[in-house]
Amino acid sequence: MRMHSRLVTAFATAAAFAAIAPAHAQTDHLIARVPFAFTVGGTNLPSDTYRLSRMNGHREMLFLRGNRTGALVRADEVRLPRTDIEPSLVFHRYGNQYFLREIRWEGTARLDLPETQAERDAAEGRADRAAAKKDTVTVVAAKR
Repeated sequence: MRMHSRLVTAFATAAAFAAIAPAHAQTDHLIARVPFAFTVGGTNLPSDTYRLSRMNGHREMLFLRGNRTGALVRADEVRLPRTDIEPSLVFHRYGNQYFLREIRWEGTARLDLPETQAERDAAEGRADRAAAKKDTVTVVAAKR
């Protein structure tokens, strides 16, 4: 059953990547060098330089593509008053685990990523130790 789920997930991801290849070429991109491994959605990604793009027609879908791997995730857009905050990726860190939680796309948009079970587990800590302390880590991105 587990192998079947992984195959279905892999196929769906590959199909989504193929489907958005032409669409993401038409949108603005963010490029960010992430110096640590992190989790986004249910996917663990290595340290790499990532290109982030939103799908035309499905602005809630976000595509992160590194040199070796990538992920497709759903994000909730929050419209903000005009600010001078530069594009960036915001991570929550618990010990040595990083979770991508927010993308500051431009001066008027922020994309929030949902908290995953893995992050809740990291936040609660293990039974043999106190709850892990949360830090917020910001990685500046360049708009392309």
